[in-house]
Amino acid sequence: MALYTLLDAAAFNLLAEAYGLGPVREFIGIPQGSINSNYRLVTASGRFFVRHTTVRSAEVLRFEAELLSLLNESHCPAPRLVSTREGAPFLELEGGRVSVFAWLAGEELTRAQLTPEHLESLGLELGKLHRVTLSFSGSRPNPYGPEVVGGWLEELGRHPDAELSSIAGELQGYLARAESARGGLEPRGIIHADLFMDNVKWLGDRVSAFFDFEMACRDFYALDVAITLNAWCFDNGAYRPELCRALLRGYQVERSLVPVERESLFGHALFGAVRYTASRIRDFHLSGLPPDKLAPKDFRTYLARSRALAHMGPEGLRALTGV
Repeated sequence: MALYTLLDAAAFNLLAEAYGLGPVREFIGIPQGSINSNYRLVTASGRFFVRHTTVRSAEVLRFEAELLSLLNESHCPAPRLVSTREGAPFLELEGGRVSVFAWLAGEELTRAQLTPEHLESLGLELGKLHRVTLSFSGSRPNPYGPEVVGGWLEELGRHPDAELSSIAGELQGYLARAESARGGLEPRGIIHADLFMDNVKWLGDRVSAFFDFEMACRDFYALDVAITLNAWCFDNGAYRPELCRALLRGYQVERSLVPVERESLFGHALFGAVRYTASRIRDFHLSGLPPDKLAPKDFRTYLARSRALAHMGPEGLRALTGV
C-alpha cells in the first residue's frame, strides 16, 4: 500500500475552500492503497478522509457517489461522501480527482479478535447491501474479471524471475478450474468486490461501516460472498470452519443463496484467490516505490488460499461452509 501523489499544504487549502471545510489544521498521508493516495485531513469543521486517484474516471466516481447516496438513505453502514460547494462528488486536483469522505467512527479488527459472532454480523450486513441495492439502476462491469486476470498471468508467465513465472503457470491452471466451476446463470447485482478486514469499521461487535467502494460493480453476488470468505475466514494456512459457517449463516438472514450459487461458490472463491494473488504480485511485489512510501501485502497469503481451495475442491468447500 502506498502514497503515489504527494499533496502539499497549498493543495489542501484549495481543497478545503472548494468543499467549504474551513481552515486546514492538519493533513497526514495514509499509505493504504494499491492505486490511490489517501490522507487524513483535519479542518475547523472536523476530520475527513481524502482520496486522490489518477486512474478512476469521472464516470466511475459518479457511479460510486450514487451508490453511496442510496446506501446512506437506506441506513446501510457506508461512508458519507462530502460534496463540493457546487454539489460535485469530486474535485479535479493535482493531475487527478479527489473525493472527500466524513471520517468514520469505529475500529478495524485484527484476525486474533475475530469470533463467529463478528462473522455473522458481517454476513448479515453484506446480505443487506445486496438486498438494498436491488433498486439501484447504476451499472459498472467488474474491471477485474477473468479476462483481465488471465492477461496478468500471461504477462507474469514471461517474467525473468523463475519463481514468479512458475507461480503464474500454477495460477493459470487454477483460473481455468475456477472458470469451469463458475456458472453463468447465477444472480447478479451490485457487489462491494473488496470487503477486506481493513475495509470494515466496528463499534464493539457491530459493523459501523463498510468503506472503500471504489471497486463496487455489477457482478455475481456469490463472488462477493466468496471474496469476503477468503479475506476473513483464512488464518495460519487454513480456513476456519466456524467463521466460514457464521459468515454464510448471517448472510442468509438477509438473502438466501439459491442452489446454483451454492454449487458455484467454489469457483468464485478460487477465482478470487487467484485474482488477489496476481494483483498483489503486480501492485506490491513488483512495485518500484521505495520502502518509506509502500506498505506491501504478501501475495503468498493468497497463493496459500488458492492452493488450499484447489486441494479441497467443491465438496470440501461445501463441507467447510455448510451450504
